[in-house]
Order: sequence, then C-alpha cells, then structure tokens
Amino acid sequence: MTLFAFIALALAMLTLGSRIRLPAGLLPLWSLGFALLALGLAWQAGLVSLSAAAVLLLQAALALWLILGSAPRWLSGAGWMLLVLLALAIALHWLPGIQNPLLVDAQQLTPDAIPYTLYANFDKGWAGFCLLLALWPSQQQGDLWQRYQRGFWPVLPLTVIAALGLALGFGLVQPAPKLPEFWLSFIACNLLLTCVAEEALFRGLLQRPLRDALSGRGVREGAAAWLAIALISILFGLAHLAGGWAYACVAAVASVGYGWAYQRSGRIEVAVLTHFAVNWLHFSLLTYPMLREG
Repeated sequence: MTLFAFIALALAMLTLGSRIRLPAGLLPLWSLGFALLALGLAWQAGLVSLSAAAVLLLQAALALWLILGSAPRWLSGAGWMLLVLLALAIALHWLPGIQNPLLVDAQQLTPDAIPYTLYANFDKGWAGFCLLLALWPSQQQGDLWQRYQRGFWPVLPLTVIAALGLALGFGLVQPAPKLPEFWLSFIACNLLLTCVAEEALFRGLLQRPLRDALSGRGVREGAAAWLAIALISILFGLAHLAGGWAYACVAAVASVGYGWAYQRSGRIEVAVLTHFAVNWLHFSLLTYPMLREG
C-alpha cells in the first residue's frame, strides 16, 4: 500500500500538463485524481493520520483555488503567502501525524564518508506537488523542445562542473564511483520528493516573482533576472547551512545554475532535472554525502 501511495503521487506530478477544459477553466483532472488516490492510499497505509490528510487536502484545494479563482489581488496574494507557508511547514516535517518510511538507516557508502540516511518523504513530495499545481499555468509555452535545449545547454554541464568542482576544491568530497543497492530508491526520492519541492519553491514561487518585482521597479529585464537568481541562490545556500559554510557555498553556486536553467527555459521541470543531475552525479561518482572530518 505504501509503495502504491508513492506511485500515485508520482503520477499526479507527471500528469499535471494534461488538462481538460471545463466551464471552470482548464483543470488537470488526471493529476487531481492521482493525488486524491495517493492521499487515500497513504492514509490506509498509516503514513498520514486523518487530521494530517485533512491539512494536505486543504493545501491542494488552496493551490486549485489560486489557479481558478478571480479574487481581488490582495486576497490572491494572501493565498499565495499561505500556500508558501504551508509548503514550508509540511516540507520541513512540522505537520504532526505523518510517518515517512525509513529506507536507508545511517549507512556508510564509502569508508571515508559520513553516514547517510534516506527517508521517503511523502509530506515533502505532497508539498512539491501542490506548488507545481499552482505554478503550472504560469509555465511558458511554445516549442517545448526548443525551450528544453535552451534550458539544458550549456547550463547543465556548466552547473555540474562548477558545483562538483567547487565541492572537490573545498575537500568536501573526492572521487568514489559506486552504485549502492538502493540506487533506484535514491533516484525516486531525490527527483520526485526533493528536487521537485525545492525547485518549485525557490524557482517558481520565489525567483520568478522577485524578477517580476524588480522589473516593475525599473530594473532592466536582464539585470532583474540575474539579480533574482543571485538573491535566491544566497537564500538556497543558507537553507543548506546545516552542512557547513563550504557546503552552503556549493549549494549556492549550484543554485545559480538551477536558476539560470529556469530563466532560459521558462519551465520548472528543466530546473528540477538540472538539480537532479548534479545530485545524481554527486551520489554515483563522488563521496556521498561528504567526507568525514579528520
């Protein structure tokens, strides 16, 4: 039951682009259906309590209201603020009544690495889905293949080189090619539960509005875009400060690449995949998560 809950949540994310025109507007009915199924299965499996499920359902309803409603600007702004606060609280595991499955318990992937623990964070994945649900209508349309090319090249290789090169330079990691037995679990959890939530928040809900606000105050469009990327990347680095200042600097540099990918493509999935590429190469080719001190 637990596995099926996560599969349904993944399908909810992957079907967001499939929208059906109804009198209320364009609705991602398949995505909403899979999300409700995921929540129901999570409750049946004991991952979420009834009260926690009600809060998660409220968050999805708020996201849906934001894309369909025609409320006054102040009310809509308050709704977006509430959505962000809910997403942060849920993604940071502050909502009681959620039991995220433990997949890897303090395992040392290489002899010189600090122990690594992996949870399948249903709450963080749900927060990411709700943010994507609210953001999807603002995605830039047009020739998607062209947008993907522009977003990934040369951004992705430069981001990988800069972020992982800096990590090597700081002595946080060293070459350590490996493929642990739980690698598929890492891919699923990191891509769909971590990268989606972080990029939806930092890029979609913070970088884009900040860029627009700066442009509205007379800052040139290009300068506004790069200033927003820089400011949000500093914030992204500070959010990773638990790993130390060097780790936070690496995260901030990587974030510049993720923000650049989003700015060039106008598509949140490009930022998500760029983020995941850095994480996967770190996981599979270098010390993970980092070297032990001493």
